Amino acid sequence: MQQAGHNGAQTKRFSMRQLQQQPQQLSSPPPQLRRIFVQRLDVATVAPFNTSANKPKIAKTLFPGPIPWYSTKMLHWSLIVSFLGLLTAALGAYCGWFLFPTMVDKKVEESVIIADGSEQYKRFVQLPQPLTFKVYIFNVTNAHKIQHGALPIVEEIGPYVYRQYRRKKVKHFSRDGSKISYVQDQHFEFDEEASAPYTQSDHIVVLNMHMNSVLTIAENDPGLSLLLVHLNANLKAVFNDPKSMFLDTTVREFLFDGVRFCINTNGIAKAICNQIKEGGSKTIRELSDGSLAFSFFNHKNGTGNEVYEVHTGKGDAQRVLEIQKLDDSHNLQVWLNGSEGETSMCNQINGTDASSYPPFRKRGDSMYIFSADICRSVELFYQSDIQYQGIPGFRYSIGENFINDIGPEHDNECFCVDKLANVIKRKNGCLYAGALDLTTCLDAPVILTLPHMLGASNEYTKMIRGLRPDAKKHQTFVDVQHLTGTPLQGGKRVQFNMFLKSINRISITENLTTVLMPAIWVEEGIQLNSEMVAFFKKKLINSLKTLNIIHWASICGGVGVAAICLIYYVIQRRKPEAEVAPLK
Repeated sequence: MQQAGHNGAQTKRFSMRQLQQQPQQLSSPPPQLRRIFVQRLDVATVAPFNTSANKPKIAKTLFPGPIPWYSTKMLHWSLIVSFLGLLTAALGAYCGWFLFPTMVDKKVEESVIIADGSEQYKRFVQLPQPLTFKVYIFNVTNAHKIQHGALPIVEEIGPYVYRQYRRKKVKHFSRDGSKISYVQDQHFEFDEEASAPYTQSDHIVVLNMHMNSVLTIAENDPGLSLLLVHLNANLKAVFNDPKSMFLDTTVREFLFDGVRFCINTNGIAKAICNQIKEGGSKTIRELSDGSLAFSFFNHKNGTGNEVYEVHTGKGDAQRVLEIQKLDDSHNLQVWLNGSEGETSMCNQINGTDASSYPPFRKRGDSMYIFSADICRSVELFYQSDIQYQGIPGFRYSIGENFINDIGPEHDNECFCVDKLANVIKRKNGCLYAGALDLTTCLDAPVILTLPHMLGASNEYTKMIRGLRPDAKKHQTFVDVQHLTGTPLQGGKRVQFNMFLKSINRISITENLTTVLMPAIWVEEGIQLNSEMVAFFKKKLINSLKTLNIIHWASICGGVGVAAICLIYYVIQRRKPEAEVAPLK
């Protein structure tokens, strides 16, 4: 055995010596010599063997057959894979910034158009969830002292929360399908849980709105001047023997059921009641027994009288739900018009009814809503990007031109109806900043402000104790899913007031100090519930996230693969050719 091992060693040494002396004689080296040679070479030396220009002579001797597969093919495939990576990234960029947005926009456009029998038509007719209607009441704490000239002290109580269900009764589509006409059906239900600890049975002390309204209208209408004399003598019969300008009632009566008056009247008192009934105020209705009742919102509870015509979005999705006509008219006849009869900007009807908005909103833009409750269009301005339960959107809010900037200096003096005498107003007849006269809108001397007179002139706020204005709580805003125009949350927040003042020939008012008296403020809005959030995410947001992942995964993955392959290729190209180590 030892002899055999010794002979084997000699054989190996001899073979190497023969290799060095006569390499040309070896056409195909034995396997053991091939392994010895490869072990003595630097790995980098192998690569040049595969190039036709730089093959060492020793490679010709040892490897006269085909060149090994490694090196050239590796570099060749790295370039191919790099190219494929860049192609994938380019396709990802094209899809993410061009193809996917076009597809999504087309899908959204199809989904928002109101066509008979479509899903959007069903949502249009019946809102998927009720709106939230919150009422805050200013309870008067010093009614007796106010009668003797003291300034009012008020205390906010509420909210009294109602669920507002809306259903549209469709009349017809236009021939081309671009318009749809309907009347609005509304129904209010008191939400005991959300209102707790407040109930509709709570007693409140508030301004006697209907009596103050009748007295103020009679004072401002020359044709009713004689009525004031008779009113003073018949206040007891008409208004249930009032002791002051304030009323002790319940929330239910004040808001919906109605505060009764003109009960079993005769003679002049009955004539006065008939004249009040014929005045046409929306807040006063006749009961089955012939008496009258005042309530703030009973006229809103049921089928409305106004006929709306809105755009269906056909032909232009960005106009969907825009109000085209109200009672077959393109404009209102509420505010002042131009001197030559041309329609003023105050009487123009713009925007939607705020139940939804046109799609494809952009940062920095504005949009309009029209509110029949205050007979005017309101412009909303972009404020910021928001997230609502994982749904992205834009926040919009009202601007200073809502009720703060009104008058000839702001080119909207058409809002200055100047229907009230002996009230706190400017010399030109316009009210001070932060107040809007709704007399011609509601057929009652109601003054609109923001809640707690937010932003209103000191001429009004200094006369009331107990106001706590807060922009976060009292500013009107809406959060909108910018792609579809779906409202996510928000609310219209407004306050209704009346001037309380001394009225000539009415003895019950003779000691009053003139003030703008707050009555209630309301918030009408929506918060998308969990069911609708889940539906919205399933239908849109999750799809957008998936497309976004595909977009960026394609770009990042493609660029990453291309970069790695190119780096590998460059490294291989820059490696120096190693010399063959001497064999020992």
